[in-house]
Amino acid sequence: MNERFDWQIGEEEDGRISPHPTAVSRQSRLWFWLGLTAVLLLSGGWLWRTLQAQLADAGHAAVEMTQVALNFERDAYLAGDGDLFYSFQASQPDWFSAQLQPLNGRLYRHNPIITQAERHDAYFWANVQWAEGSQIYQRVAFWQMQPDGSLIHQPEAPGYWGGFDSALYPWGQLDYFQIDADLAGQIGPYVTAQIAALCRDNCPTAERPFILTLANDFAETAAPNQMRVPSPRLVGLDENGAPSDLFWELLDGRLVDRFGRITLRFGIPVAEAPLMDYETAAAQFMAQNPRIAIELVYLETAEPTLVDLATLDAVGAAPTADLLAAGAVHDLTSMMQTDSDFDRADFYEQLWQGAWWRDRMWFMPLAGRMNVLYYDKNAYRNANQPEPTLRWTWQEMEADMTAVSLGSASPDGRLAWGFLDVGPDALFSYAYNWNNRCEEATVRCDQPLTTEAIATTLAWYHTLAGQPGQIPDFTQMSAVERTGVMSNWQSARRRAAIWVESPLLYELRFQLNPLGVLPFPGSDRFDGITPLWVDGAFVTAGSENPYTAWQWLKFLTYQPPSARFRTVPTRPSVATTSQFWTRLPHDLGNAMRTAFPFSRPVFIEEQVLFSWEMLTAVQNGTPPEQAAQLRPRLLWFQP
Repeated sequence: MNERFDWQIGEEEDGRISPHPTAVSRQSRLWFWLGLTAVLLLSGGWLWRTLQAQLADAGHAAVEMTQVALNFERDAYLAGDGDLFYSFQASQPDWFSAQLQPLNGRLYRHNPIITQAERHDAYFWANVQWAEGSQIYQRVAFWQMQPDGSLIHQPEAPGYWGGFDSALYPWGQLDYFQIDADLAGQIGPYVTAQIAALCRDNCPTAERPFILTLANDFAETAAPNQMRVPSPRLVGLDENGAPSDLFWELLDGRLVDRFGRITLRFGIPVAEAPLMDYETAAAQFMAQNPRIAIELVYLETAEPTLVDLATLDAVGAAPTADLLAAGAVHDLTSMMQTDSDFDRADFYEQLWQGAWWRDRMWFMPLAGRMNVLYYDKNAYRNANQPEPTLRWTWQEMEADMTAVSLGSASPDGRLAWGFLDVGPDALFSYAYNWNNRCEEATVRCDQPLTTEAIATTLAWYHTLAGQPGQIPDFTQMSAVERTGVMSNWQSARRRAAIWVESPLLYELRFQLNPLGVLPFPGSDRFDGITPLWVDGAFVTAGSENPYTAWQWLKFLTYQPPSARFRTVPTRPSVATTSQFWTRLPHDLGNAMRTAFPFSRPVFIEEQVLFSWEMLTAVQNGTPPEQAAQLRPRLLWFQP
């Protein structure tokens, strides 16, 4: 103990003096020091036991508090309730995405317990233990006390990791925090042996020497001479405090990803045709990277399932919000930020923005799909209505819908509708344009799609849907019936004056009837906003080769999409070399070039809007404000 005790001894009150002063003095001093020693020993022992008891009580209290917090997190995680789970977590975007990693979710599935906890000011340092079969794992976790007494799970705590240190090895440098010094002594020689085994034959020398960092977070790097893995204290130690098999498997995978011979499995969902010529692209990529084989796997469905993703490294599709919430998609943000060879500036900003969800980049944009408006020139001529201009307004379009459909309808009713769209594009465009206050191009104007705008759009639809000469009401149709509307409407006896359709059908529709092409309408102040559907490719969360998969996706951004789809390439440089804009038919090209600068990506979280459930509800009398809230519930953290 470091406590200091000061004792003061006074004279005897009666003033008596011993008849033998010297002997009495010596005897008194001896008894005095013996007594003082005993008092000090007894006091020190009591204080030590008291302090130990207080520390034990504080430790028990810290364990109980952190265990309660951990139990709340576990229950929310297992229930798939992302909103509740993240209410217990720090709000940083990188910490948000880290919780979606299977690595971080496995402890919640195995009844985790707090075995030790210490409080340091407002922070708690805790050891979390869980069992998987006969294996015992443990890792560190941090919580911070809030003013209301609740605990919030934090990425780190001040003072825990200590300073930074490094050690040199034949392959390069190992960087680590001081608390990991004992673990680093095991990891460095292990990497030396693994590199020697991997690099016996044609190892890429450009990536050696390299720096391996035992990080205090889950961020990765795509820098060619660097590699980051989370500290074993974050991944998992064994019951003896050594790096567990979870860490060694992770490290092995990262080393093979950089230095080994691997086969990258790339899934291609079945559609009308692949977005681009993946076979030619794969052959070119493998010629440039001899250690990598690309295996193209053609999936049986148009949208990949969780079962599909379990065996794939990457997929040639944009992920849905369901896949993201399930934890099935690898976060690409740190790869993008650290790859000095990645040309971020050579992207159309509209396509780039579509790859983000909750402030993180989740897929590589490869192309953008825009629908356009076609109109029947004969219908306008028969109604004596002037044809619209490229920069028309919603008010002008609504007036044309009525005038053209009623003014040109023949007795047999061939032209029954003023406007036709079997998808959500017109609704998105109307909502994006509603109350638009942007003072610059749409892509540079961060105007969110509000619930009020959605409700206003639903009210607009309800006013026109099913009315003579306006918009058909498809809410009573089945999905199959709606799919067949556009393929059959020209031959059927119910046509529209203005309709929404893909640019790739321009020649077909033109042969059937003279038509014009327009972008979506706007207002007197702003051009119309065209919904842009961003196609791309993502890395699966279970891939052991995220670095190689990133290199493959980066390579694909320089490949032009198949010309037949008339999808906009992701890079302006590719659009130029492939002559995308100049090869478009004249009228179609004018409309698409006018629309594209004001296009806006349909963000991942928006893609569930204007569903048939919403439209049916508002048609059946649900107030638009309530119908706007009808969105499918995300089920988070699927195994």
